[in-house]
Amino acid sequence: MTNQGPDASLDPVDADDVVLPFQIEGMDVRGRVARLGAAVDEILHRHDYPESVSRLLGEALALTALLGCALKFEGVFSLQMSGDGVVSLVVVDFATPGTLRGYARFDVEKVWAREAAGEYQLRALLGEGHLVMTVDQGPDTERYQRIVALEGENLADSINAYFKSSEQIPTVVTVAAERAGTEETGGGWRAGAALIQYLPDRTTTPGLLIFADEHEQENWTEAVTLFDTVRADELTKASLAPGQLIYRLYHEAGVRVFHARAMAAGCRCSRNRVRDVLKRLPREELEQSVVAGNVETTCDFCNTRYDFTLDQIPADRKNSPPPETGAE
Repeated sequence: MTNQGPDASLDPVDADDVVLPFQIEGMDVRGRVARLGAAVDEILHRHDYPESVSRLLGEALALTALLGCALKFEGVFSLQMSGDGVVSLVVVDFATPGTLRGYARFDVEKVWAREAAGEYQLRALLGEGHLVMTVDQGPDTERYQRIVALEGENLADSINAYFKSSEQIPTVVTVAAERAGTEETGGGWRAGAALIQYLPDRTTTPGLLIFADEHEQENWTEAVTLFDTVRADELTKASLAPGQLIYRLYHEAGVRVFHARAMAAGCRCSRNRVRDVLKRLPREELEQSVVAGNVETTCDFCNTRYDFTLDQIPADRKNSPPPETGAE
Protein backbone atom coordinates (compact mmCIF):
# COMPACT_ATOMS: atom_id res chain seq x y z
CA MET A 1 0.00 0.00 0.00
CA THR A 2 1.43 3.33 -1.04
CA ASN A 3 0.84 6.57 0.82
CA GLN A 4 0.50 9.90 -0.98
CA GLY A 5 -0.24 13.35 0.46
CA PRO A 6 1.52 16.66 1.02
CA ASP A 7 0.58 17.19 4.68
CA ALA A 8 3.40 15.68 6.72
CA SER A 9 1.72 16.77 9.98
CA LEU A 10 -1.14 14.33 9.47
CA ASP A 11 -0.53 10.61 9.05
CA PRO A 12 -3.33 9.54 6.69
CA VAL A 13 -3.00 5.86 7.65
CA ASP A 14 -3.08 6.07 11.44
CA ALA A 15 -4.83 9.32 12.39
CA ASP A 16 -8.26 9.54 14.05
CA ASP A 17 -10.96 12.10 13.13
CA VAL A 18 -10.13 11.91 9.43
CA VAL A 19 -11.55 10.96 6.06
CA LEU A 20 -9.02 8.87 4.14
CA PRO A 21 -9.42 8.47 0.32
CA PHE A 22 -8.01 5.45 -1.49
CA GLN A 23 -7.92 3.81 -4.90
CA ILE A 24 -7.76 0.13 -5.77
CA GLU A 25 -5.13 -0.24 -8.44
CA GLY A 26 -6.21 -1.94 -11.64
CA MET A 27 -9.88 -2.23 -10.64
CA ASP A 28 -11.31 1.20 -11.61
CA VAL A 29 -12.56 1.53 -8.02
CA ARG A 30 -12.01 4.35 -5.53
CA GLY A 31 -13.20 4.79 -1.98
CA ARG A 32 -13.02 6.63 1.33
CA VAL A 33 -13.04 5.72 5.01
CA ALA A 34 -14.28 8.16 7.66
CA ARG A 35 -13.19 7.62 11.25
CA LEU A 36 -14.52 9.88 14.04
CA GLY A 37 -13.39 9.71 17.66
CA ALA A 38 -13.11 12.86 19.76
CA ALA A 39 -15.13 14.87 17.22
CA VAL A 40 -18.26 12.72 17.38
CA ASP A 41 -17.93 12.24 21.14
CA GLU A 42 -17.81 16.00 21.70
CA ILE A 43 -20.92 16.58 19.59
CA LEU A 44 -22.96 13.83 21.26
CA HIS A 45 -21.95 14.78 24.80
CA ARG A 46 -23.27 18.32 24.35
CA HIS A 47 -26.74 16.81 24.74
CA ASP A 48 -28.21 14.19 27.05
CA TYR A 49 -29.42 11.94 24.23
CA PRO A 50 -30.70 8.39 24.76
CA GLU A 51 -28.29 5.75 23.45
CA SER A 52 -30.31 4.95 20.31
CA VAL A 53 -30.53 8.62 19.33
CA SER A 54 -26.81 9.11 19.93
CA ARG A 55 -26.06 6.11 17.76
CA LEU A 56 -28.28 7.37 14.93
CA LEU A 57 -26.78 10.87 15.09
CA GLY A 58 -23.26 9.41 15.27
CA GLU A 59 -23.88 7.41 12.10
CA ALA A 60 -25.25 10.52 10.38
CA LEU A 61 -22.14 12.49 11.37
CA ALA A 62 -19.79 9.84 9.94
CA LEU A 63 -21.80 9.59 6.73
CA THR A 64 -21.93 13.38 6.32
CA ALA A 65 -18.15 13.61 6.74
CA LEU A 66 -17.71 10.87 4.15
CA LEU A 67 -20.00 12.49 1.56
CA GLY A 68 -18.97 16.06 2.28
CA CYS A 69 -15.32 15.31 1.54
CA ALA A 70 -16.26 14.06 -1.93
CA LEU A 71 -17.58 17.45 -3.03
CA LYS A 72 -15.25 19.98 -4.65
CA PHE A 73 -16.64 23.20 -3.21
CA GLU A 74 -16.38 25.78 -0.46
CA GLY A 75 -19.50 25.85 1.65
CA VAL A 76 -21.80 23.55 3.61
CA PHE A 77 -23.09 20.05 2.89
CA SER A 78 -26.13 19.12 5.01
CA LEU A 79 -27.89 15.84 5.66
CA GLN A 80 -31.34 15.90 7.23
CA MET A 81 -33.66 13.04 8.13
CA SER A 82 -37.26 13.65 9.19
CA GLY A 83 -40.07 11.22 9.90
CA ASP A 84 -43.29 10.47 11.73
CA GLY A 85 -41.64 8.29 14.37
CA VAL A 86 -40.38 8.85 17.91
CA VAL A 87 -37.42 10.76 16.44
CA SER A 88 -38.83 13.57 14.32
CA LEU A 89 -35.63 15.18 13.03
CA VAL A 90 -31.88 14.57 12.65
CA VAL A 91 -29.74 17.37 11.19
CA VAL A 92 -26.00 17.22 10.45
CA ASP A 93 -23.84 19.53 8.43
CA PHE A 94 -20.27 19.58 7.17
CA ALA A 95 -18.57 22.93 6.57
CA THR A 96 -15.40 23.04 4.52
CA PRO A 97 -12.67 22.20 5.08
CA GLY A 98 -13.81 19.75 7.78
CA THR A 99 -16.10 21.02 10.57
CA LEU A 100 -19.04 18.93 11.77
CA ARG A 101 -22.09 19.64 13.89
CA GLY A 102 -25.46 17.95 14.44
CA TYR A 103 -28.53 17.55 16.62
CA ALA A 104 -31.72 15.49 16.94
CA ARG A 105 -35.31 16.13 18.07
CA PHE A 106 -37.33 13.32 19.66
CA ASP A 107 -39.95 12.26 22.19
CA VAL A 108 -37.76 11.00 25.02
CA GLU A 109 -40.35 8.78 26.72
CA LYS A 110 -41.29 7.08 23.45
CA VAL A 111 -37.60 6.60 22.57
CA TRP A 112 -37.01 4.93 25.93
CA ALA A 113 -39.96 2.63 25.26
CA ARG A 114 -38.44 1.63 21.90
CA GLU A 115 -35.08 0.99 23.54
CA ALA A 116 -36.73 -1.17 26.21
CA ALA A 117 -38.16 -3.24 23.35
CA GLY A 118 -34.69 -3.51 21.76
CA GLU A 119 -35.63 -1.29 18.81
CA TYR A 120 -32.60 0.82 17.88
CA GLN A 121 -32.71 0.89 14.08
CA LEU A 122 -33.47 3.91 11.93
CA ARG A 123 -36.94 2.83 10.83
CA ALA A 124 -37.98 2.01 14.40
CA LEU A 125 -36.98 5.53 15.43
CA LEU A 126 -37.84 7.74 12.43
CA GLY A 127 -40.70 5.74 10.93
CA GLU A 128 -41.83 6.87 7.49
CA GLY A 129 -39.99 9.90 6.26
CA HIS A 130 -37.40 11.48 4.00
CA LEU A 131 -33.69 12.06 3.73
CA VAL A 132 -32.61 15.44 2.36
CA MET A 133 -29.10 16.27 1.14
CA THR A 134 -28.25 19.93 0.48
CA VAL A 135 -25.17 21.65 -0.94
CA ASP A 136 -24.95 25.36 -0.10
CA GLN A 137 -22.02 27.27 -1.61
CA GLY A 138 -23.10 30.69 -0.37
CA PRO A 139 -25.58 33.47 -1.20
CA ASP A 140 -24.34 33.93 -4.78
CA THR A 141 -24.88 30.28 -5.78
CA GLU A 142 -28.12 28.36 -6.12
CA ARG A 143 -28.48 25.58 -3.55
CA TYR A 144 -28.52 21.98 -4.78
CA GLN A 145 -30.90 19.63 -2.97
CA ARG A 146 -32.00 16.01 -3.29
CA ILE A 147 -34.94 14.50 -1.38
CA VAL A 148 -35.43 10.73 -1.16
CA ALA A 149 -37.61 8.45 0.94
CA LEU A 150 -36.11 6.64 3.91
CA GLU A 151 -35.74 3.01 2.91
CA GLY A 152 -34.59 -0.17 4.61
CA GLU A 153 -33.89 -0.71 8.28
CA ASN A 154 -30.85 1.53 8.77
CA LEU A 155 -29.04 4.59 7.45
CA ALA A 156 -26.78 2.58 5.13
CA ASP A 157 -29.85 1.01 3.49
CA SER A 158 -31.35 4.44 2.79
CA ILE A 159 -28.23 5.99 1.34
CA ASN A 160 -27.47 2.90 -0.77
CA ALA A 161 -31.01 3.02 -2.17
CA TYR A 162 -30.42 6.66 -3.08
CA PHE A 163 -27.16 5.91 -4.88
CA LYS A 164 -28.69 2.96 -6.71
CA SER A 165 -31.58 5.00 -8.10
CA SER A 166 -30.17 8.50 -8.43
CA GLU A 167 -26.45 8.53 -9.16
CA GLN A 168 -24.52 7.72 -12.32
CA ILE A 169 -21.59 6.26 -10.37
CA PRO A 170 -22.26 2.83 -8.77
CA THR A 171 -21.64 3.31 -5.06
CA VAL A 172 -21.87 1.20 -1.88
CA VAL A 173 -21.77 2.64 1.65
CA THR A 174 -21.58 1.20 5.17
CA VAL A 175 -21.74 3.12 8.46
CA ALA A 176 -21.64 2.45 12.21
CA ALA A 177 -21.47 4.22 15.59
CA GLU A 178 -20.96 2.84 19.08
CA ARG A 179 -19.87 3.85 22.56
CA ALA A 180 -16.47 2.45 23.57
CA GLY A 181 -17.29 1.26 27.08
CA THR A 182 -19.75 2.95 29.42
CA GLU A 183 -20.17 6.35 31.01
CA GLU A 184 -18.82 4.88 34.26
CA THR A 185 -15.61 3.67 32.58
CA GLY A 186 -15.20 6.91 30.63
CA GLY A 187 -15.87 5.30 27.26
CA GLY A 188 -16.56 7.83 24.52
CA TRP A 189 -18.59 7.61 21.33
CA ARG A 190 -16.92 6.60 18.08
CA ALA A 191 -18.27 6.44 14.53
CA GLY A 192 -17.09 5.35 11.12
CA ALA A 193 -18.23 5.02 7.55
CA ALA A 194 -16.79 3.66 4.32
CA LEU A 195 -17.63 3.96 0.64
CA ILE A 196 -16.49 2.48 -2.66
CA GLN A 197 -17.36 3.73 -6.16
CA TYR A 198 -16.89 2.23 -9.58
CA LEU A 199 -15.18 4.50 -12.11
CA PRO A 200 -16.22 3.48 -15.63
CA ASP A 201 -14.78 5.17 -18.71
CA ARG A 202 -18.27 6.17 -19.84
CA THR A 203 -21.44 7.62 -18.37
CA THR A 204 -23.87 5.09 -16.95
CA THR A 205 -27.63 5.36 -16.59
CA PRO A 206 -28.90 5.77 -13.00
CA GLY A 207 -30.13 2.41 -11.75
CA LEU A 208 -28.76 0.61 -14.83
CA LEU A 209 -25.07 -0.30 -14.92
CA ILE A 210 -23.77 -1.82 -18.15
CA PHE A 211 -20.17 -3.03 -17.97
CA ALA A 212 -17.94 -2.80 -21.00
CA ASP A 213 -16.82 -6.40 -20.62
CA GLU A 214 -16.80 -9.36 -18.27
CA HIS A 215 -13.51 -8.25 -16.69
CA GLU A 216 -15.03 -4.92 -15.55
CA GLN A 217 -17.98 -6.71 -14.04
CA GLU A 218 -15.75 -9.17 -12.22
CA ASN A 219 -13.65 -6.34 -10.79
CA TRP A 220 -16.66 -4.49 -9.37
CA THR A 221 -18.22 -7.69 -8.04
CA GLU A 222 -14.96 -8.58 -6.28
CA ALA A 223 -14.62 -5.09 -4.80
CA VAL A 224 -18.20 -5.18 -3.44
CA THR A 225 -17.81 -8.73 -2.11
CA LEU A 226 -14.73 -7.73 -0.12
CA PHE A 227 -16.39 -4.49 1.02
CA ASP A 228 -19.35 -6.44 2.36
CA THR A 229 -17.04 -8.19 4.84
CA VAL A 230 -16.50 -4.94 6.78
CA ARG A 231 -17.89 -5.33 10.31
CA ALA A 232 -19.40 -2.49 12.32
CA ASP A 233 -16.67 -2.71 14.96
CA GLU A 234 -13.98 -2.39 12.27
CA LEU A 235 -15.41 0.98 11.28
CA THR A 236 -15.22 2.36 14.83
CA LYS A 237 -12.52 0.77 16.97
CA ALA A 238 -9.42 2.81 17.71
CA SER A 239 -7.10 -0.21 17.49
CA LEU A 240 -7.78 -0.61 13.75
CA ALA A 241 -6.60 2.47 11.84
CA PRO A 242 -8.41 3.42 8.61
CA GLY A 243 -5.34 2.49 6.58
CA GLN A 244 -5.20 -0.94 8.21
CA LEU A 245 -8.84 -1.57 7.33
CA ILE A 246 -8.22 -0.61 3.70
CA TYR A 247 -5.15 -2.87 3.59
CA ARG A 248 -7.14 -5.81 4.99
CA LEU A 249 -9.73 -5.43 2.28
CA TYR A 250 -7.70 -4.74 -0.83
CA HIS A 251 -3.98 -5.43 -0.35
CA GLU A 252 -4.02 -8.33 -2.82
CA ALA A 253 -5.36 -6.06 -5.58
CA GLY A 254 -2.99 -3.24 -4.67
CA VAL A 255 -4.29 -0.11 -3.00
CA ARG A 256 -3.10 3.49 -2.81
CA VAL A 257 -4.12 5.97 -0.10
CA PHE A 258 -4.13 9.74 -0.54
CA HIS A 259 -4.05 12.87 1.58
CA ALA A 260 -6.45 12.55 4.54
CA ARG A 261 -8.70 15.41 5.55
CA ALA A 262 -8.94 16.22 9.25
CA MET A 263 -12.37 16.44 10.89
CA ALA A 264 -13.34 18.47 13.97
CA ALA A 265 -16.46 19.35 15.92
CA GLY A 266 -17.48 22.97 15.62
CA CYS A 267 -20.53 25.21 15.58
CA ARG A 268 -21.03 28.33 13.50
CA CYS A 269 -23.39 30.02 15.96
CA SER A 270 -22.40 33.31 17.58
CA ARG A 271 -24.06 36.00 19.63
CA ASN A 272 -24.30 38.29 16.60
CA ARG A 273 -25.86 35.58 14.40
CA VAL A 274 -28.44 34.70 17.04
CA ARG A 275 -29.29 38.37 17.50
CA ASP A 276 -29.74 38.77 13.73
CA VAL A 277 -32.29 35.94 13.80
CA LEU A 278 -34.14 37.32 16.81
CA LYS A 279 -34.45 40.83 15.42
CA ARG A 280 -36.41 39.49 12.44
CA LEU A 281 -39.11 38.11 14.76
CA PRO A 282 -42.26 40.15 15.46
CA ARG A 283 -41.74 42.46 18.45
CA GLU A 284 -44.83 41.10 20.16
CA GLU A 285 -43.43 37.57 19.98
CA LEU A 286 -40.14 38.72 21.50
CA GLU A 287 -41.92 40.54 24.33
CA GLN A 288 -43.87 37.37 25.16
CA SER A 289 -40.57 35.44 25.31
CA VAL A 290 -39.02 37.57 28.05
CA VAL A 291 -38.10 35.59 31.19
CA ALA A 292 -36.57 37.41 34.16
CA GLY A 293 -35.83 40.39 31.94
CA ASN A 294 -34.17 38.44 29.14
CA VAL A 295 -35.03 36.74 25.88
CA GLU A 296 -33.39 33.33 26.24
CA THR A 297 -32.40 31.13 23.30
CA THR A 298 -30.23 28.02 22.98
CA CYS A 299 -28.40 26.78 19.89
CA ASP A 300 -29.80 23.39 18.83
CA PHE A 301 -26.38 22.24 17.64
CA CYS A 302 -23.96 23.13 20.44
CA ASN A 303 -26.41 23.78 23.31
CA THR A 304 -24.91 27.23 23.98
CA ARG A 305 -27.36 29.61 25.65
CA TYR A 306 -27.64 33.27 24.66
CA ASP A 307 -29.49 35.89 26.71
CA PHE A 308 -30.60 39.30 25.41
CA THR A 309 -32.56 42.18 26.82
CA LEU A 310 -35.13 43.68 24.46
CA ASP A 311 -32.95 46.78 24.13
CA GLN A 312 -30.16 44.55 22.75
CA ILE A 313 -32.41 43.31 19.91
CA PRO A 314 -33.04 46.23 17.55
CA ALA A 315 -36.01 45.82 15.22
CA ASP A 316 -35.20 44.77 11.67
CA ARG A 317 -36.74 47.58 9.62
CA LYS A 318 -37.03 45.36 6.54
CA ASN A 319 -39.42 43.09 8.43
CA SER A 320 -41.14 45.71 10.57
CA PRO A 321 -44.68 46.85 9.69
CA PRO A 322 -44.93 50.26 7.95
CA PRO A 323 -45.66 53.21 10.22
CA GLU A 324 -49.31 54.22 10.57
CA THR A 325 -50.41 57.35 8.70
CA GLY A 326 -53.16 59.88 9.35
CA ALA A 327 -54.01 62.45 11.99
CA GLU A 328 -53.55 61.58 15.59
